[in-house]
Amino acid sequence: MKRIILTACFVTIVVLSGSCSTRRVDLVRIPVVSKSAIDFVRFKKVVYAPIKVKKFPSEFKPESSINYFFLKEMPKVIDKPVGEYDSSNEINEGLNEGDLLLVGGELSLNIKKRSVIREKKKKRVFVEVENWELSLEIFFKDVATGKEMFKKTLKGSLIGADGEKPDYNFEFIFRKVTEKFIRVFMGLGKLETRYLLK
Repeated sequence: MKRIILTACFVTIVVLSGSCSTRRVDLVRIPVVSKSAIDFVRFKKVVYAPIKVKKFPSEFKPESSINYFFLKEMPKVIDKPVGEYDSSNEINEGLNEGDLLLVGGELSLNIKKRSVIREKKKKRVFVEVENWELSLEIFFKDVATGKEMFKKTLKGSLIGADGEKPDYNFEFIFRKVTEKFIRVFMGLGKLETRYLLK
């Protein structure tokens, strides 16, 4: 008798659970705009003052890559053209708040060398590698008021870099830093969970 009752209860639960209409749900993590995001729409013009480069080897010139990012790639992100800054008084006179947003900062590089053991032609030999650390201190400033709209120092590193490929090393680490920079100044640094119904 008990077995019949248990079997009936089990069948009832299965039938009821199958008849309930449930929707499948997916969890996704999406970037959410924070309050620190810059409102580029309210500025009539955005200009770029060349980033100051510090502690780079004298034979290595990264300025063209840096300028390309700020003058060619950043405008696509903010959906607004970025011009080169002219510090002459004639251009800056008579500016009102929101007329001109200035982007500038400093980029410094720290290279540490070390030796590691690697196998070459079935022999273990010492090879010198480099650890690259890049630091980008960046700001956005309203030229008319002098008010800083954004200021941040962002860092990136590349461990075990080949010292004979400085261009590749720099492009790799600079890309990492600028991707982080875009997420921060666009206010997309925070991720929140959202539910998607299927």
